[in-house]
Amino acid sequence: MTLTAIMPTLRASLPDPMDPFLWPAHTVATTDDLLVSAISMVRLADLTGTPTVHTAEQSPPRYRPRGWAPRDVSVAVAAVTRVRRPRTGVVLLELDAVLPTCAVLDQVRLIGRRSTAPLSPMYVVTRCDGQADGPFHRLPAPLPADVREGDLVCFPCLATVRHRDVVEPVRAELAPVRADRTPVRAEPAPVDR
Repeated sequence: MTLTAIMPTLRASLPDPMDPFLWPAHTVATTDDLLVSAISMVRLADLTGTPTVHTAEQSPPRYRPRGWAPRDVSVAVAAVTRVRRPRTGVVLLELDAVLPTCAVLDQVRLIGRRSTAPLSPMYVVTRCDGQADGPFHRLPAPLPADVREGDLVCFPCLATVRHRDVVEPVRAELAPVRADRTPVRAEPAPVDR
């Protein structure tokens, strides 16, 4: 339990603690944003829309093996599209992103605004890529209880994630052909010589 969990009003002036080994190198948390290699995740979401992905270099481990070399890891940003509270203590979130299997969800963070509400456990209702836990995916880390539509959440991924990995797949459908239209026959135009 951290000081910001005991006294939520401190989150107005102190960012929630984070594990620096699970986030990319040079990640800095502020009270309402996350900077990864000096790139604001809130600004990135404003420019590119959500869901969005940022790839950066892996943070070095606590005990670095001799042959260790950094690899690329990602940070994903998603928007909350719907919040439901079916009963007391249960908060269901719908995100505009698919949760990749490499996502570290115990490090999920609310970005884009400061919240001094107490932390509450959340459940994400979304397609969980490769997960077998049904339509609900419990977030191991609580988020502030006042989460609302339009909020941004950010989480690290321990592998390189592409944008297409977090976007909901869209199925293209062909328009039905109408029988009342007759095809037009093209005739070659006569050429004067």
